[in-house]
Amino acid sequence: MLKNKTGKAVFFTLGLALVILFSAFLVNRNMHDPRFVPPVITFKQEKLSLGDVKQGPVVNGEFEFSNSGRSVLIIKGVKPSCGCTGVVVDEKKEFQPGESGKIKFTFNTEGRPGMNEKTITIETNDPKSPVKTVIFNCNVAAAN
Repeated sequence: MLKNKTGKAVFFTLGLALVILFSAFLVNRNMHDPRFVPPVITFKQEKLSLGDVKQGPVVNGEFEFSNSGRSVLIIKGVKPSCGCTGVVVDEKKEFQPGESGKIKFTFNTEGRPGMNEKTITIETNDPKSPVKTVIFNCNVAAAN
């Protein structure tokens, strides 16, 4: 009789241990699944004013961002709104949670006097903001 109770206790303990291990495996796997703990792209500034600039020279600027989510953020693409704006993105396209990056841009002021506002569109794997648009503006002084 004692053997039977001991066998049941051992069987129950092993079964419980397997259930706990399998549950831990599933929780760990889901901790890295973007569907459960998504990446989040967060910009330090989404709108940047470059102020007054002279017509002629190329103006430089940058948008700093970070991954405030809990899985890897992937930058899929970056596009400026027009040909007068150039975009320089780091070679790095994947950012771990807490990691930061920069999207640098240039703006050709030649032949664009007055107020200018341009956009840059960023495509990511952030499920809440798969397409994010940042804006910069400047007032280009006419050449004398």
